[in-house]
Amino acid sequence: MCYGISIYLSESDTFNKNWMEKAAVSGFQYIFTSLHIPEERDVDYVKQVKWLGKTAQEFHMEVMADVSPASLERLGLSFNELPSITEWGISGIRMDYGFTAKQIAWLSHHLKIGLNASTIDEEQLKKLMDEGLQPHQTEAWHNFYPKPFTGISKQYLYERNALFHRYGIQTMAFIQGDEQLRGPLHVGLPTIENHRHVSPTLAALELQEMNTDKICVGDLNLTNKTLQELKFVMEGTVPLYADFNKGYEIFDNMVHTNRMDAAEYVIRSVESRQLPSKFQPEAHELDVFNEGTITVENELYGRYAGELQICLGDIPADTKTNVAGRIKQESLSLMKKVGSGKRFVLLHSKVK
Repeated sequence: MCYGISIYLSESDTFNKNWMEKAAVSGFQYIFTSLHIPEERDVDYVKQVKWLGKTAQEFHMEVMADVSPASLERLGLSFNELPSITEWGISGIRMDYGFTAKQIAWLSHHLKIGLNASTIDEEQLKKLMDEGLQPHQTEAWHNFYPKPFTGISKQYLYERNALFHRYGIQTMAFIQGDEQLRGPLHVGLPTIENHRHVSPTLAALELQEMNTDKICVGDLNLTNKTLQELKFVMEGTVPLYADFNKGYEIFDNMVHTNRMDAAEYVIRSVESRQLPSKFQPEAHELDVFNEGTITVENELYGRYAGELQICLGDIPADTKTNVAGRIKQESLSLMKKVGSGKRFVLLHSKVK
């Protein structure tokens, strides 16, 4: 799984460099930029693209640039000269419209190529393959959708991903940001419409579930909190914010693994029963442990003593079980992504 950010050349060099640095430190590996955005006027594209390529190399990040025939005019390049763009620090080209199958296939022998994953059909894909398209040099990039209610569905993205994977081509999709949203509408830049109003972390986890190979932030940047969360996600761990009761702080910032034989009603920590700490029974007057309740089995539970669980729904309370805390409301949706064998971490303190 590979993560990237979007850089818009109309933003200041200082803003863009700071965002690249923060993203690189957090584990992001590539940059997407577009060279044919209508709102971007008075941009010296040659100067800015060369600056972007050089700066990205400083942070060991690849750059994929979205181009059209009109973009080539702005760059002062003919189509046959496009491979020379690697000398500017650009790793590949996403070819949106106006190019023939023969041109795209030819260029894939010289550059990394991005196809439009949301619009190309299988007949067109077969034609590209017949023309000599190099799958290992090709990626399929979904669009982002600035206008509300125009994004694609989860099912459509899943089906499109499956199509390209059959031809050995990796896929990419966008998640929205959560600090500075890009204009002119400022309502997020996701690929999937239903991701427009969820956290970027949940959107990323769902794109992973749909077998998306690369995930890119469409908007201008992310909060430090979300960067921390996505860093966990890149490592294969679901971050969950929690409030702990006194005496259970031992579980703060501890990485757990849900059992491979995942239970229907609870998440069961593999690691918790290996801890030396044992817990005495604690009186409570609960009849039900609600969704999101964090429990720990006390000494009355014998061989299960010390096991930490998180309730996925309401279950009957038990005197052999202590209440260790609860998952915060904001993390209940992320909790549902802790599947079989999945790692998760309980975080008490937020990053500002």
